Amino acid sequence: MSKTKRLKRKRAAQKKANIHQISLKNEMGPAKLSKRMARDHLDVLQNIEFALVSGYREDPTIDDRIVGDVLKAAIHGDVPEDARAQSLNESLEGIRDLRSDVSDDIWRDGLRTVLQSVHRHSNLRAGERDYLDFVSDFVV
Repeated sequence: MSKTKRLKRKRAAQKKANIHQISLKNEMGPAKLSKRMARDHLDVLQNIEFALVSGYREDPTIDDRIVGDVLKAAIHGDVPEDARAQSLNESLEGIRDLRSDVSDDIWRDGLRTVLQSVHRHSNLRAGERDYLDFVSDFVV
């Protein structure tokens, strides 16, 4: 094979690899979702966290595992079984009703972002409140 053909093949392979890399970067990964939500929809995140922290302040038996379950249920449109989780879920639904200006996709992205934060700050063991204690400092 001639040197010119090898160069052409190499350039074609590089171009194909570059196109693939660009397409991967355009996918919405967890870090990009968090950054976009914090930049463009901080109010939605604050509304969700307010509902969770308010419920925790009213009922200190609520832990990070319950918060995680509530967020997962809200993302999937389910109703959690635990009574404390149901109470938190109702609070989230109340906030959602007030925020009719926010699309369902943005709301679900907000729920996902807060769930990522729960996972980042907690091991979700029974009785653990690391996430709730962390976020309580920011919610008045």
